Amino acid sequence: DEVILIDFSKIPSNVSKIAITVTIHDAVNRKQNFGQVSNAYVRLAKRSSENDMAGEDVLRFDLVEDFSIETAIVVCELYRKGSEWKFNAVAAGYQGGLEALCRSFGVNV
Repeated sequence: DEVILIDFSKIPSNVSKIAITVTIHDAVNRKQNFGQVSNAYVRLAKRSSENDMAGEDVLRFDLVEDFSIETAIVVCELYRKGSEWKFNAVAAGYQGGLEALCRSFGVNV
């Protein structure tokens, strides 16, 4: 299992959006997709305290069912609105792996 913890108080003020993404490394060359990964899921949770590692589910995507042919996914975006951070579920899948995902954000690869 992989875990990402975000401390919003430490994010520089010039950062206005964070995209949470999931990819399969070298999926195109290895001919892999999320439908081939057993029990693959993404879960976003809000912790009630610093010691709460489980947290309360905000969203959960079953990658095997919902993204069976994709190799990269934008799960959600966290964006700054004034002094607060907001959440937007995206659930956009890409079949071209990390390269296709990067191009969707205007990054040349």
